[in-house]
Amino acid sequence: MLPPPSHTPLIALPVLVLDLETTGLDVKNDRVIQIGATGMQGDTIIGQPQLNHLLNPGMPIPATSSAIHKIFDQDVVDAPRFIEVAEHLKTAMAGRVVVGQHIAFDIAILRHEFARNGLVWHEPTILDVSQLVGALKPTLPELSLESVTDFLGVVIQDRHTAMGDCLAAAQSWIKLIALLRERDIRTLGEALTLSNQRQDLILQQIQSGWLSPPDGLVSSTLTATSRIDSYVFEHRLADVMTQPPKILESGASLRTAAKTMMKNRIGCLLISDEGTKQKGIITENDLLRVMADARFDLDNTPASQIMSTPVQCMHQNEILYRALARMDRLSVSHLCVVDDNSLPVGVISQRDLLRYRARGPHMLSDALQVAHDTATLADAYARVTSIAARLVTEDLDGTDVARVIASELQALTGRATQLCMERMEAEGKDKPPADWCVMVLGSGGRAESLLSADQDNALIHTGTKEDDDWFAQFGTYLAEMLDGAGLPLCTGNVMVSSRQWRGSVEEWQERVGNWVSRAHPEDLLSVDIFFDMVPVAGSAELARQLHQQAIALAAKSHAFTNLLAHSVQSVAPRFSLFGRLKLSEGRLDLKRDGLLPLVSFARTLAIRIGSVSRATPERLRDVLASGRLSEGDTARLIELHKELLSLILKQQIQDINEGLPVNSSVEIKQFSRRQYSRLLHELRHLDTMVGQIQSLISN
Repeated sequence: MLPPPSHTPLIALPVLVLDLETTGLDVKNDRVIQIGATGMQGDTIIGQPQLNHLLNPGMPIPATSSAIHKIFDQDVVDAPRFIEVAEHLKTAMAGRVVVGQHIAFDIAILRHEFARNGLVWHEPTILDVSQLVGALKPTLPELSLESVTDFLGVVIQDRHTAMGDCLAAAQSWIKLIALLRERDIRTLGEALTLSNQRQDLILQQIQSGWLSPPDGLVSSTLTATSRIDSYVFEHRLADVMTQPPKILESGASLRTAAKTMMKNRIGCLLISDEGTKQKGIITENDLLRVMADARFDLDNTPASQIMSTPVQCMHQNEILYRALARMDRLSVSHLCVVDDNSLPVGVISQRDLLRYRARGPHMLSDALQVAHDTATLADAYARVTSIAARLVTEDLDGTDVARVIASELQALTGRATQLCMERMEAEGKDKPPADWCVMVLGSGGRAESLLSADQDNALIHTGTKEDDDWFAQFGTYLAEMLDGAGLPLCTGNVMVSSRQWRGSVEEWQERVGNWVSRAHPEDLLSVDIFFDMVPVAGSAELARQLHQQAIALAAKSHAFTNLLAHSVQSVAPRFSLFGRLKLSEGRLDLKRDGLLPLVSFARTLAIRIGSVSRATPERLRDVLASGRLSEGDTARLIELHKELLSLILKQQIQDINEGLPVNSSVEIKQFSRRQYSRLLHELRHLDTMVGQIQSLISN
């Protein structure tokens, strides 16, 4: 089993905490006399696998060693030999990161024990508790287990027994995960990079013969070992669904249902009465079952009697891979496709999608929908990084990859919302005092997320100001859960936990009205991401109505759109003194000097014409249809948007592999001279367009 990839969140990391007692400190010649190991998942000790064995080393135990661990020759005379437990240990380590105090010593001992017994050894990925503490607190005078546990506030029990020291290291690891998150170190790769900062400790371990290979760390990277069918990530349900759906009244007979299916050559029918939403669904398999049952009168039994309910539905803008995953999880063969009003607009079946299934084994699943706590959310959400890496490797354009990432971000926020609502009720805080909707804002709302996304969310409800205490507590829980699951807190505090990002319908209407009517520059920080909102949980109609009202109000205010235009010009692409791309430490910030001005340009013009689109390419096409942009300029800007996303995502994957902080800057050395010239040319064209925005607004 392969070790966890470097982007795995620490809170979901499969770990084996290990400690050995040995005959001495010579890693080549001394032997193991006791093994203590326990499995962990993130910050939880799960106890499986677990090893707690005395071993007969096949050599006398030196008195100096026995004086420390209190294990004597007579204690191990009937104990098994190392070779008898080696396979159990190997299985326990498989697919896990090995964590421990001075763990490089233990791994070196095991490496030689395996070789001595003629066994195949696979070097695991390791994390040293002492080394991480030493990187976090370089002023600690020494890094013994006593010093480390004292720093972390952990009590050691049964010191110098393998299981006692193992459990002390496990408790230390739990404390470390929280400390590392405070330093914004959330993944295995980032923890490995931090650990490597203590080069003095690594050098000591190399000199002691503990480390092999020389760097002492085997990090796993994001690789694309098998191909993936990108079709399911590029297309939405609306692209492939059968439309319009065939609907049968609930009183219609089974025979009528069968004839309707045969006539239209379809495998299912929605059951609904006029003016109502879908009540249920019947499939050809349902009909085959009742036809084989003599108790059913096909002419007099209504179809509603055998229909399945509730109908499993997905929005027409969902990406195909999500429909495939949902069908697999629910074991259903058909999905009803609905519009913004939850009305059926089509049907999609596994038969329709069979030829579109991904060939790769790591297809994104519906795991977020069944996650039950922060750790399982983190584990499910982390999978998007692997998929993004493979899609980038196969040259899927950045727009489509960013849409996949945003889709998972929206799903994560939606599922976390459900779990936090359940927590509120479990704690006796009753149900929500009013109808509500949680919205994702910014790039997540535009479906243009990168791998460095943080939280941008808001909440609207139908209650009053008096209901805010309930929603405030919910917002605190939501922010904590999303942060733990791998979506960091927003540095600008744009979260439901902030009072200005939650409120009643009336409060939001007043808020937006003030933004538009006062038209102060300080309001634009809020406006930029607010107009990108998309509902992800709760009563979606609340968010849609607010969005439409806000767009209509803003489109009528020339003062407001003029201020937006000035704001766009203030973030125009920057260039060096000699007109070259502006670099910092050999990197170009393509978000600040590319995506930000481009996205803001498209958003401002879209608001001016009253477009309710959110994605940047769709906004640009709406502006083209209004006559404010030429076809040539529109095509160039859409292509630039795609290229910028692709370049940033490619760099982010590389940085994740190397355990580096992920941001939007790109190493300029990756560009050929031709690529550099082309990018410079297109960014200058964007700068020209940004300079013309006032006249475009006024047309």
